[in-house]
Amino acid sequence: MTPAQMVHLASEEEAKIVETVFLKNAAARKTVVFTSPDRGAGCSCVVARIARNLAEHAPDSTCVVDANLRWPAMHDLFCLENTRGLVQAFGEDRAIRDYAQQIHDTNLWVLPSGGISEDSDLFSSEIVTTRFAELSRTFDFVLIDTVAMNISPDAGVLGQLSDGVVLVLAANSTTRDSALNTKVLLDSANVPIEGAVLNKRTYPIPDKVYRYL
Repeated sequence: MTPAQMVHLASEEEAKIVETVFLKNAAARKTVVFTSPDRGAGCSCVVARIARNLAEHAPDSTCVVDANLRWPAMHDLFCLENTRGLVQAFGEDRAIRDYAQQIHDTNLWVLPSGGISEDSDLFSSEIVTTRFAELSRTFDFVLIDTVAMNISPDAGVLGQLSDGVVLVLAANSTTRDSALNTKVLLDSANVPIEGAVLNKRTYPIPDKVYRYL
């Protein structure tokens, strides 16, 4: 399988998430958390690609929120400054849209992290509930990137403030036990799993094909 075919298959899988999770009910707003069982699954990249795909196929406003405050990546993936964002929104009282940056000539917005924080209790504060409710009112679709579940319970906490969670699994890396443990944690928090994306697939060539190469 060629690299182009690999990219095409990955794009198809992400397009299914766009269709089934976000566009299935055209009249409904949707806020979804993205996380992975372990770090290194490429969750941030998947979120960025799905957000771009969603913005291209829906006229509604789409906002990507970088809630991975330990290893924020959205500002790099969208080539934005990260001096103002989610962290500042928690400590100030301006409208949430003032902390987001619109991607030029699109309906896509990005709310970067605004910095780094390892405060494990940050997402449990009352202001977080208020701010994420405001995000859901301000934008039609909200995609929230979070740290891996084996590092922090952030995804479960934010999942309770959203419509559900999409899991990003790494092929040949995420173990069955790790994925099942993540499901148990989300189930115990009463957070529905909306879907899953298998990332980093290598599509190895079967041995019998090598004979013809």
